[in-house]
Amino acid sequence: MPASMYSITSAERYLNFLFSRQKNIDLPVIPHHCTLCFLPDVIELMKERYAYHTLTLGVINPMQLFFFYPHKKSAFAIARGQHGAPMAAIQLEELIALGFSDFLVIGPAGHPTAKPQPDLHIGDIVLATRSWIFEGTSAHYKSSPFSLPAPETITHLVSAFEQLGLQYRKGDIATTDALYRETTVFVQELLSHHVLAIEMELSALFTVAHFYNKSLA
Repeated sequence: MPASMYSITSAERYLNFLFSRQKNIDLPVIPHHCTLCFLPDVIELMKERYAYHTLTLGVINPMQLFFFYPHKKSAFAIARGQHGAPMAAIQLEELIALGFSDFLVIGPAGHPTAKPQPDLHIGDIVLATRSWIFEGTSAHYKSSPFSLPAPETITHLVSAFEQLGLQYRKGDIATTDALYRETTVFVQELLSHHVLAIEMELSALFTVAHFYNKSLA
């Protein structure tokens, strides 16, 4: 990393601080894959289906991690997502520092539209292939109007959806910091970019994953 990009703070130092304070942390072997999940029902379904180990890391706003052990399959983890781009980026930094390298993000989003009959409905699946940046976190890592997921992970997801026979839409989404500032002008800008959905974390997660050369979609 160039010297100009080096930070005096780091997730590694924070985790080392936690481990030095909490000697009883039972840290399991870290698998490659972690899902950041913003839907509690999904986590509860996984807990009903597989044997799991729970880990809570942090002081003021602790992160909940669930390690799952499917029979005869590779272990994986699910982290309960932290809301908003800043906290989501911090969480991803810490997950990368723990040793995870392959990420899937699952969460809800809204659908901007100017049509009486919207193109998308509640429960439809959107696969984000680009996220327009309307949040302030990504600028600390890069300068760009949008961020991208890992193309190989998108390919895997498309294959999985097709094998499962799931209907989905693929395209642009937008990430904002201000839930209650979706003005007419802002929505018109989203529509000019052909944005399918709007949410509050994904562009920052794409940015951080790309910065550390990790796979995320």
